[in-house]
Amino acid sequence: MTKELLEQYPDICAEIEEIKADKTTDTVSASSEEYPFGLHTVTIRGTEEAKAKRLGELYRQKTEIESFIESLSTSKERRVVHFRVKKKMSWDQVEAKTGYTIDACKKTYKKIFENGTNSTKGTNSTL
Repeated sequence: MTKELLEQYPDICAEIEEIKADKTTDTVSASSEEYPFGLHTVTIRGTEEAKAKRLGELYRQKTEIESFIESLSTSKERRVVHFRVKKKMSWDQVEAKTGYTIDACKKTYKKIFENGTNSTKGTNSTL
């Protein structure tokens, strides 16, 4: 897990919601299958293949980040990363929520990415 990918979590979630909200729609004219064959308008909905592919990639990244956070070895690490990344809180807010000082929160966060390894159960990480 890279720090850069981890910090993209809020934007990944927002992009997923934007893509899901942006439905591809169109209207076409159609007729009844039976007599009197009257014309009427039908709305069709679908997703473009590129959007579906992008959505799949975003879900994969989101799941990877969530799994990484859950795999952190200490509760302190999980809480700091959860509030900082998933809840997109400032360091002041993380301090208030966890009860740890800002310096302690930052040190905990930084420690996860030091020397290309993190403190997860055997998981390697690079910056």
